[in-house]
Amino acid sequence: MDFEKPFQPAEYRRRIQDVKRRMEEAGFDLLICQDPANMCWLTGYDAWSFYTPQVVLLHLKSDTPIWIGRLVDVNGARATTDLPADNIINFSDDRLHHVELHPYDEVSEIIKSRGWGSDRIGVELDAHFYTARAHQHLVNGLPNAKFSDSRGLVNWARLVKSDAELVYMREA
Repeated sequence: MDFEKPFQPAEYRRRIQDVKRRMEEAGFDLLICQDPANMCWLTGYDAWSFYTPQVVLLHLKSDTPIWIGRLVDVNGARATTDLPADNIINFSDDRLHHVELHPYDEVSEIIKSRGWGSDRIGVELDAHFYTARAHQHLVNGLPNAKFSDSRGLVNWARLVKSDAELVYMREA
């Protein structure tokens, strides 16, 4: 069964460029989205997986976001987004519900492996599924990064509707 994507790739590119402009204005090199609605808006990712750690990374110097989540959700990311295979990454399942380890340890390693470990990073501190423990592991894993609350950066971008979004809303 094919998944019919609600928007063309050009619409997601427009959104990404808008958010990058806002990131620059806010002083962020990297934005870590944990809010499922914002992850969907930026990439099209649409799955019933919000209750587990998952993120979308958007860097100013990268053309395409990176989705990181559970292995079981990788096929959902492939089906609902146009992200290249290299930008769909799963973390180790043994990190879930572990007393000491956490999926954000691996998110930190991925960020460092891309050379972004000392960047100015915006995180969605008010996202419902971004826990204090997740934030703690992210901060501990990236001691040279400068973290700030993104203060609804993507949410504010979502307020102004594009022509494609208006058509979609009218059809709904």
